[in-house]
Amino acid sequence: MFFRHRADRPYVALFIVLFAVDLTVYALVDSPWLVLAYLVASIFPKAAVCAFNHHHQHVTTFHRAWANRLLEVMYFFQTGVSTNAWRLHHSLGHHLNYLDQTRDESRWARADGSRMGEMEYAFITAATAYPRAWKVGEKFPEDRRVFAAMGLVTAIVTALFVYARPMQGLLLFVAGPLFLLWGTAWATYAHHSDRSTEHHFLASNNVRQRFYNVLTGNLGLHTAHHYKPGVHWSNLPELHASIESQIPPEAFVAPGWPWRWFGDPKLATPAPRSEPVATQQPATELG
Repeated sequence: MFFRHRADRPYVALFIVLFAVDLTVYALVDSPWLVLAYLVASIFPKAAVCAFNHHHQHVTTFHRAWANRLLEVMYFFQTGVSTNAWRLHHSLGHHLNYLDQTRDESRWARADGSRMGEMEYAFITAATAYPRAWKVGEKFPEDRRVFAAMGLVTAIVTALFVYARPMQGLLLFVAGPLFLLWGTAWATYAHHSDRSTEHHFLASNNVRQRFYNVLTGNLGLHTAHHYKPGVHWSNLPELHASIESQIPPEAFVAPGWPWRWFGDPKLATPAPRSEPVATQQPATELG
């Protein structure tokens, strides 16, 4: 089979359609106001692309490397995150270090241990995303080589887009990806900020709202995702159910804006729980 997991098929199809609309607007729309209006309107569906780009760099979508590289080029123009950037910064960085706020690539704590503000975190995490990914790559030279090579490819394609149609290229394929990169950083603030880093079952917030998890590929089941990051997103509900009783009630939260418009915030209420295993360590397996 071309896809590694059947559950990815409808999402990838929708994301390809969305990118086709991007290209149509780029090629045919001459009004900067209409291009800008489309860019703003496309941010919400592209938030889902951001989540699935994250999933893809944990567990690749296709069996064939060339197909994964093509998908990643498309994902870059929709999310601002290029090939292996998530893998280095997130899978090989954050997932291994998130219980140590002096090392976490997505750290929410300042040097003095205090909690960063939401915007402070978003801007710092977005601004340092690529340098931190590159630094993690010192330990993973093959991943960094692919990161660099595909970064060059996306830079060349971006330059061609801007050269051919400057206004459309700058808005859709420069400003758009930069904003989505920042938006991705902003969204991750709620995943861990101000949670205890004492052990794994305390360190993540979880969202049980169905709409949020359908749109993000179960990203709300965040403790389960950190518990076994090599598990495909479609299998997270079963994994979450197996550990839910060990997650403290305060680690279940309602989704933020705009997700809370689409479901009952009472879903933040957790199931009954037992005491968490204090010695549990975060998993290190990778997809």
